[in-house]
Amino acid sequence: MFRTILIFLSLLTIPLRANLGETVQQCVVRYGKPIKYTEADPTKTPFGTITFAAGGYALTVFVINNMEVGARVFKIDKSAFTPSEMQSIMGADTAGSQWTSVPSSDPACLQWDRGDKATVLYDKDKRMLIFTSEAMAQALHSMPDKPEVDSSTNAATTNAATPTPVSTNAVPSPSSTGN
Repeated sequence: MFRTILIFLSLLTIPLRANLGETVQQCVVRYGKPIKYTEADPTKTPFGTITFAAGGYALTVFVINNMEVGARVFKIDKSAFTPSEMQSIMGADTAGSQWTSVPSSDPACLQWDRGDKATVLYDKDKRMLIFTSEAMAQALHSMPDKPEVDSSTNAATTNAATPTPVSTNAVPSPSSTGN
């Protein structure tokens, strides 16, 4: 009984966390009423977003087909995460497989991978954790090429010969969701 109480109390101290694979309803039960949401717009992004705030943290959940496929976690005061905060948030979403630190191609980021191909980046400049599932990466890769503006005619054209690469860790910038 005492052990159960300790586990429950320790869970209460975990800040907002990403739980890849949860439904929108599970997210609302876990985090409460959303403070903002956006619908998916197939011409811009394959997913919608839902933003929650609690305990000094904000969590923007990326949703495809009513399922969380990615998330962005940051402190409302925009301060940096401590290593223990990052480990606590990542530890709450292991999906049966531990996060493993891996070298990042971006010197401004720390990166961890998980056995199910999920990734977490900590962007030191933006001071946020970015969770990406394999489903999110696939959705981003399946997006059609964005039109490029032809400066000689000022007309939008699609460059089919040179597709724009999409990083598996890409998520919309904070300005696209109002953060």
